[in-house]
Amino acid sequence: MLKKSLLFILFLSTLGITSADTGGYTVGPCPPDEELEKLGDAVDMSGADRTLTFWEFPLSFKIAYILGYLVAFVSFFKLVPIILGQIWSLSKKVTQVKIINYVLSKPGCTPSEISRNLKISLGSIRYQITTLKAEGVLTLTKEGKFTRVFQNSNAFTKNDKIIISHLKGSTRKQILLNILENPEITNQEISEKLNLDKSTTHWHIKKLREDNVIFSEVEGKFTKYFVNPAVEPELLKWLKY
Repeated sequence: MLKKSLLFILFLSTLGITSADTGGYTVGPCPPDEELEKLGDAVDMSGADRTLTFWEFPLSFKIAYILGYLVAFVSFFKLVPIILGQIWSLSKKVTQVKIINYVLSKPGCTPSEISRNLKISLGSIRYQITTLKAEGVLTLTKEGKFTRVFQNSNAFTKNDKIIISHLKGSTRKQILLNILENPEITNQEISEKLNLDKSTTHWHIKKLREDNVIFSEVEGKFTKYFVNPAVEPELLKWLKY
């Protein structure tokens, strides 16, 4: 379409060429003063210079001029979607980089946490996380009603992800610390130390046992809790953060 328009414009431009019979005038730019003196009366300098209006130009010139603008106008609107697409793609990449950097600094974070701290809508965060997961950049784990986000690499073992997820909650973190520092501690002792209802303590302990982070031993009427030795190295490592 663009090539045909340019060829048509070229054709029209040739229609505006005029010629003069023998003895007529030849119109051209005004020569320098030195040449004018040599030419003398051979050059007709009568009449005043003026600016021609658009409508005084040949029809072919006007058509070519208008068509040129139309071609430029159409080309612009063809480029608009491409330009907008590039802008959106760049914006998407910037958002993804922010999310990746946040996850690297705070492994096990939730989409809501990322949205709140980066000040990006939750819908956009969820969309970008899904995209990054599909691309193999991030991985997700479920912990009850929470979705935890991790970098998809060998940096985190299964135990790392479990421990990090449990340490995200301040209450559960305190319970784990007490069990680690006081092996054989009971539910009642934990509740008293942390000023928690027994039902709350029981609920957190249940979650920890489900993931094999702790185990229990019954002694008489007491149930005593211990950190699982299999995950203790990971627990000690991530308690430092």
